Amino acid sequence: MAKREIDLNRCLFHYTNVTCNRCESICPQKAIQNRQIDRDKCDNCGLCTAICPTGAIHSDADYDRCLTAAQNLEPQVLMCHKVSPEGMPCLGALNRRLLWALASQKPLALDISRCAECKPAVAQWLTAEIATCNEALAAAKKAPLKLVRVKAASGKTADVPRRSFFRSLFAAAKDSATEMAEAQTERQYAFDPVVWLNKQPDLEPSPLFPGLILQAGCNGCGLCTVLCPEKALTITEAEADSPKRLHFSPLKCTACGLCSGNCPQNALKLQTDFSGTNTFPLTGADSAPNQQGFHLQRG
Repeated sequence: MAKREIDLNRCLFHYTNVTCNRCESICPQKAIQNRQIDRDKCDNCGLCTAICPTGAIHSDADYDRCLTAAQNLEPQVLMCHKVSPEGMPCLGALNRRLLWALASQKPLALDISRCAECKPAVAQWLTAEIATCNEALAAAKKAPLKLVRVKAASGKTADVPRRSFFRSLFAAAKDSATEMAEAQTERQYAFDPVVWLNKQPDLEPSPLFPGLILQAGCNGCGLCTVLCPEKALTITEAEADSPKRLHFSPLKCTACGLCSGNCPQNALKLQTDFSGTNTFPLTGADSAPNQQGFHLQRG
């Protein structure tokens, strides 16, 4: 039985002027309804994790550790637990931005050879995400993602001397007792892809990340910076030689729509592709917040 739940404190349903049912829509098992996950139906594919814009899905999968383990392999390769115990529970939690973060640093291979038979919806998702990521990698003149088939671990153990055998036996008994104790504890991991992305050194954004356009009318009220759950928007005050500016981080943006949907001046517009612009002068902004104020309903 899968152990997944939605952190309602991070879920977008609290807010007005934005609607999100991405996890419910993508779930191939129809296990998510009204922000509740039916554990009996959930097959732990991770597609909800891949698509959630706020990292609100908690699960028993430590994706941070799995991604780091893949980075430490030579060559770098992503695979599921059916291939290796160190692999991800399922590769469905991957998305194009995570793939870019790994592949833009050094060549990346994936073993999705078992996905179509195991979880067809995951195979379809990954095929599309890999193709899109490869387009961006090609444009950046980087090596494309390589599809491989890794031989699954056999589970066989090597012959050991008698003395070593008994040492191993006692150690195994101790480990088994520890595992049994841990099995009684239900572990839940919070994985926000944005947090993981921003831990990667020297990571540059690509058109795979969202973009932003600042239209006429912005008065620098700063509501967008307050609303953004990933802190992708910040404002620097005017200085002697430069105007007030709005700064946008595509690596942190998930296109959740809170900023554009609640802007009092309708001055923000999200784009599907990052164009390279991440700083916007607020030449017409007031030095004080909007005199008419703004109202945001939450809850």
